[in-house]
This record gives sequence, C-alpha cells and structure tokens, in this order.
Amino acid sequence: MKTQFYFPPPLGTLKTSLVLSTMFIFSPPSFAVELSGKGGGEFLNFFQSAKNPEQHRTYASVFIEPELYYAINDHQELKAKLFYRYDANSTSRTHADIRELMFYQYADEWEIHAGIGKVFWGTTESRHLVDVVNQIDMLESLDDEARLGQAILQGKLIKSWGELDIMLLPGFRPIQFGNQEVRSQFLPPLANQSTRYQSKEKTNTLDFAARWNQSFEYLDLGLSYFSGTQRTPLFQFITEQGQPKLLPVYVQSQQFGLDAQYIVNDLLLKAEAIHRNSHQLNQNNQFTPYQTNALVAGFEYTFVGVYNTAYDIGIIGEYLYDEWESITPFQKDWMSGLRWVFNDEQSTEILLSHIIDVDDQSQTWSLKASRRIGDNWKAELKGRWVTNVDPNNYFVKTYQQDDFINFKLSYYF
Repeated sequence: MKTQFYFPPPLGTLKTSLVLSTMFIFSPPSFAVELSGKGGGEFLNFFQSAKNPEQHRTYASVFIEPELYYAINDHQELKAKLFYRYDANSTSRTHADIRELMFYQYADEWEIHAGIGKVFWGTTESRHLVDVVNQIDMLESLDDEARLGQAILQGKLIKSWGELDIMLLPGFRPIQFGNQEVRSQFLPPLANQSTRYQSKEKTNTLDFAARWNQSFEYLDLGLSYFSGTQRTPLFQFITEQGQPKLLPVYVQSQQFGLDAQYIVNDLLLKAEAIHRNSHQLNQNNQFTPYQTNALVAGFEYTFVGVYNTAYDIGIIGEYLYDEWESITPFQKDWMSGLRWVFNDEQSTEILLSHIIDVDDQSQTWSLKASRRIGDNWKAELKGRWVTNVDPNNYFVKTYQQDDFINFKLSYYF
C-alpha cells in the first residue's frame, strides 16, 4: 500500500529563509530531549451501504503521533509533533504529516516562533469561523477539528494592553479529499485534473495573519486579520470525459474576525464573527469580488453538582449564520448541545449535539465521548448521523448515506 506524505510545498529561497533562518540560531545544547506522544487503533463503521463499489462499510487503522521536546536553554526550545496513519482499506487515509516542528525564542515581552506549527483561534462549539491559519486535514476530520501543519514565522508581543501576534505563512496546502474509497464523497465526484487557483503563485504564496487578544475581568476578546489564499475552496462544475465533475477552486481573500467569551457565574456567552473581502466565480467562471459576513453566537450554561452529585451538566445553544451559500451549509442554523462531565478520576465526558437548518429542517446529530483507562490509555467514541434531509440541501445530502460510529483507543507514552 502506498503511503501519502503531505508536507508544505517547496518555496523560493527568500520565502523559505523567512521561516527557517531563526531555527538555527541556537545556544549550545544543555538539556535532555523529552519524548512523549500517543499511538493506537481506530475502528470506523458506516451504517449504510456504500455509494460506490470502491468504498467500504468498515475501516480499520492504526496511528502514531510522537512528540519531542528539547530545551536548548532557559529562553529557547524546540517542539516537534509527527503523525502517521495506516488504514487497511484506504490508500488515501494512509498518510503522514508534520503537525509541528517549531523553534521558540522567549523573552519578557516578546516571543518568536518559527517552523511548522498549528495555531488555534476561536471560542464557539459548533464552528470556528476565525480559525483560518491551518488547513483542515479532511482525511482525519470526521468533525472538521484535525488540522494540517502550516509553515509559520510568528512574532508575539506581550504588553499590558494585550497580546499581538503577527504571522507570515509561506506556502498554501490544499485540502486532500482522498480517492473514491474514502467516505464521504461529493456528488458529482471531484475532477481528476489539477486544482484551480486565483493566485498565479498557486501553492507558493506568502499569506499574512495577525491577531490581538486581551483578557479583562470577565471578558476574553480577540480581533484578527487574514490575507491570502482562502482555506475553504469553491467548486466549479466541469465536464471530464463526458461526465460532470467538481473542480476545487481556491480564491484570494481578506478576512476580519472577532471572537469573544464572557463569563457570568455558571453562564458562558461566546461569539465569533467575520467579514470576508473575497472572490466568487461568475457565469463565465471568472473571478469577481464578493463580500460576505458570518456569525456564530450562543451560550453554555453549566449546572454544577447536579442533585448533589459530582456531575456537571452543560446546556449549549448557538446560532449559525453565513451569507456565502456556496461554501457552507450553515446559512441559518441552530445548534443545541448537552455536555455531561463526570468529574471522575477517568475524566469521563459526553457531548451530544444537534444542528437543525432553520429554513429546510435538515438535521445533523453528533456524539462525542471520552474516558481514560488507567494511567496511559484513553477510549474515545464519535458518531454522526443525519435526519429529515431536504433534497435541495446539497451539503447535508452528501452525508445522507454515511452515518457512522468511530471508536479510538489510544496509548499515551
């Protein structure tokens, strides 16, 4: 079985030096290397028959994610996190990635991070609108949470008025949707020809991102900006060998974002909002400017120690809105969730969530549960299923025959 390796694309000498130059300005080694990580197995089962003969009902795989930490001195360190999965039924899901390979330089009021890394922005549960630095790892993301490593040169300024992050992001990584044996697949299927880019540089772009954040007494507030290749593609309908196909198209975009979280006793209020100055395809498949807004806003209220037990029960509600129908199903949706935290030694948690389309009543359900076993093991369960699917809701319809349950057992070392 052929393993697929997805690493950041090669860049010009100048762009590469921006990221890598600081990684070699080290002091003499003085501390030992620490090795940790996790590995284990997964079992993925789909309840319905596959849409095409290349797909399977079950996918069994093993994975390993080692982490390395090396303290160079009191102000410098190296961190690495690698990932590899072998899937017995899918050459696409058999893949590797560098999640992190970063050099960190610390001072009292500033930091420099350089290499390949992951950056997370956001506060809401159902969707992370402002989280635009790293590309989604679609081969891993059963819930759109897994992200690919991104080449980064990051400067952080830490002041009393807040933290300011400025990032140069050399190289763009398109989504890897996998071959026909991967579930779920778009209908019509993706084209075999090359991905289309608005930028003439294609994957050899130099994107820019920045974020300011500050914590007040009860409020955490963040303002962000991104300029470069939009991580979520558009899809152009084409004809390939007489058959209709979808061609991923990546446009250039500017995104202004806001994320906020406010705590009132046991009530957590949270929101993410963005404004995009982007592009779309007109009837002649030419790029034209397109401005849109999107919002996720809601709450989580926690009932602490229900009926004098150790259990905490969280009630979650979020409203999802997005003006850009071509890239997301969440134009007008409502998410409800129930989080059950056992507060036991095994850190047992269960999250059941439900998203309903306000316009057509299509519904998506998901389940997440986790529990530690002993000192080194952890069991995780995920599930997703759709109900009451409107035939005109293209995105939800894509998952109509792909209800699944996923069990993962991990060993931490």
